Amino acid sequence: MTDRPPVALVVAVVVAASAVPLGAGVASAESQVVVQSVVVDPSTPRVGEDVTVTATLRNFEGSSDAARINQVSLRAGTRTLATAKDLGTLGPGGTVELPLTTNFETPGRKDLTLHVYGQGIGGGIFNIRYPVSASVNERDSDVQLSLETPSDPSTEGRVNVTVANGAPTDISNLQLTLSGPNATVDDASRVNASLGSGRERRIEFDVAFTGPGPRPLTATLSYRDADGDRQTVAESRVFDVDPPEVDADLDAEVVRENGSARIDATLTNFGNVPLESVRLRADADGETVARKLVADVGTESARDLSIGESNLPAGDVALVASYEAAGERYETTTSVDFAPTTDGNISLTGIEVIPTGGAIRLAGSASNTGETAVTGAVVSVVGTERVTPVSPAKNYFVGNVPAGEFTSFELTARLAGNRTDTVPIRISYIADGKGYSRVVDVTIAAGAGAGASRGGSESDGPSGGGGFLGLGRIDVVGILLRLALVVAAGAGAVYWWQRRRSDE
Repeated sequence: MTDRPPVALVVAVVVAASAVPLGAGVASAESQVVVQSVVVDPSTPRVGEDVTVTATLRNFEGSSDAARINQVSLRAGTRTLATAKDLGTLGPGGTVELPLTTNFETPGRKDLTLHVYGQGIGGGIFNIRYPVSASVNERDSDVQLSLETPSDPSTEGRVNVTVANGAPTDISNLQLTLSGPNATVDDASRVNASLGSGRERRIEFDVAFTGPGPRPLTATLSYRDADGDRQTVAESRVFDVDPPEVDADLDAEVVRENGSARIDATLTNFGNVPLESVRLRADADGETVARKLVADVGTESARDLSIGESNLPAGDVALVASYEAAGERYETTTSVDFAPTTDGNISLTGIEVIPTGGAIRLAGSASNTGETAVTGAVVSVVGTERVTPVSPAKNYFVGNVPAGEFTSFELTARLAGNRTDTVPIRISYIADGKGYSRVVDVTIAAGAGAGASRGGSESDGPSGGGGFLGLGRIDVVGILLRLALVVAAGAGAVYWWQRRRSDE
């Protein structure tokens, strides 16, 4: 931050053109004392700054008498600013410098008078009055204030006060106050321990004006400088306040992610007054199913919030935002069609049946057809009178299956005889913290080759089985009869051949 350029101060010292002083003049012919010159330091004093006025007194060489200087005073009218007493004797041709220090509390032109009281050795007294005029300006403080609003000012809004320390040293014990004749300021006085050199700090104030129109505000900062002296700086600004305008909009949508559903809502403030004491509620079927407290929404800003599906039923959900603005209560509404998330669900798909010696091998996919992930999924062959789970895959740990994904598996079982129509498979898993288990009956079609299936049925749980490509039934009796005929025919041929050789 750059310092403001100093404003030149004019300190005019009027020096008498002759040796004859004003007022009483020389009381005796023996001593001739005059004010020879006056020096003011600093030459450009500011309000509150110490100023030293040094007067040089001289007793002319032609004087035949010494003079005793009893008192020198600097006055502003009848008020004495500084005084020095018993200043000694001034002989003929002698000079003396008399410093007087004071300060000025207000700016402007200062008409002062220097009074010199003395007495000659011969007994004569004198009183010299010497005029001094000065023009003092406002304090050129290195600590500055600025006032601004983040948006167009309205009857209710925020005013930011920036404190900037351009001094070469830190300042301490800061107390900032904001006030105005037509305004109410929340927490109007703020304190801070210190502010470093070259640093600045912004303080926010909530302000309510009595109405539209030009409205002045004044920021006043009191602090201690590096010398420990208490200093004060003030800054004023007139704001053109607009009439209050309340304009809010509520948007909402259903969001599905990470296996869950929710309603995301956004309350936007398009008006020029803040929305306070904001509340959001969700209504369904004439009842309130969820409530939310919302932070204040400033002008030209928005506030986002969410309602989880655990509080929401399926169907039309009305969202109602209520708030205070410009001293009144308002409501803004919108609605959404909400559908809760479908829990994870394992179904068996794409299954192939492969004969392996005296058993069959079932190879397929465990597919998650739900909207949430499934964990700990296991598929296993259920033993019955006609189905026996056998190694190496009596059961299979599928594990975790994300929503919309699948994982391959294999199972092995032995069937009893050629009349086994179905193979029961148990599906177990966890979805949304709940355990599920159900049995899928897969039918092996009669008279069909490998690669045909008739579907299946379920018990003990929600639907989700898959069809099999089945094996045809094996006609064991027919095969045995054919084998018997072949054996009989072979035996007859052997007997006929042996009889023929005997006859020969």
